[in-house]
Amino acid sequence: MRQFYKNSDAPIPAIAFETEAPTGFTLVTDEDEKQQLWTSKYEERREDGKYYYTESQAKLYIDFINGLYTSVEVFDFENHTSELSNQIKDGNWYTAQTTCTNLPTSGIFNTAKKAEIQADIDSYVLNNY
Repeated sequence: MRQFYKNSDAPIPAIAFETEAPTGFTLVTDEDEKQQLWTSKYEERREDGKYYYTESQAKLYIDFINGLYTSVEVFDFENHTSELSNQIKDGNWYTAQTTCTNLPTSGIFNTAKKAEIQADIDSYVLNNY
């Protein structure tokens, strides 16, 4: 998992969020600073989740108006994936990763759609955790 590192020797200290310390950086150990950095990171994850959800909803709506899905199918999809959607919108991508894995297929949330969403979540976790 990634941690916060700081280059304190720079005139304006730089922060890195990496799996290991970059050259010239040391682990942030001050608890108040870590709290602030993690709070900012979760705000970023929440914003990313909201954008992902909104973009997904727009694609779903386009499919609906193009006649690919009925309103009942869209409602069932949204209902079936509501916990997963809430986790993503809340920025809890790591939790969403397991939820998606364990969520059975149903309707629009078929094998292909599940694999697509799982790949998006897996990629986000790999690059941001």
